[in-house]
Amino acid sequence: MKITNNLTHIATTVEFEPALSEDELKAAFAEHGIQGFPAELDIAERTEEHVQMMALDTLIGFAKASDVRAVTYDVTYFPHADEAEVDYQLRQLAHDLEISPEVIRDLCGQEIREYLALDAERDADAPVHSIVEAYVGGTAFAWYGMNEYPRLKRVILRKLAQGGQKAKRDFILRASKAQVDLLEDY
Repeated sequence: MKITNNLTHIATTVEFEPALSEDELKAAFAEHGIQGFPAELDIAERTEEHVQMMALDTLIGFAKASDVRAVTYDVTYFPHADEAEVDYQLRQLAHDLEISPEVIRDLCGQEIREYLALDAERDADAPVHSIVEAYVGGTAFAWYGMNEYPRLKRVILRKLAQGGQKAKRDFILRASKAQVDLLEDY
């Protein structure tokens, strides 16, 4: 048993196996004599009660050793990003940062164009996430497969974090102008 009085978050790099297609997952299940059933699973909904396995073979082997005869799985594909997707992601990021999406768009226009071009090169027929879950004694054990794909939030946050004084000055000037414009409306 572990007992700690000190709660400290330690950031570590985690290497995920590549995401697999439904056919590839079914082949892995068949190889181990376990059935797989599609389910709607979401990485964002995982909780601390969830045990994460880093290798699919390890998860399937554990499930089999635990007398589990079936697992659930989900495979996620993303279509290529378009302006509607950019608007959606900017609204989410703006909410998180408590600034206007227009300010982000104005500051990061070049990065947004680069993101759209990079995403257009991505194979949209390849899955971005695969999840497999097995339930043992009321605890969910899971494996996540992830393929790299461009993420607008990461690109924009990197720009804002690395922008230095120019980005800071541009942001302050634009935010100040937006504030003055807002006051003039009253």
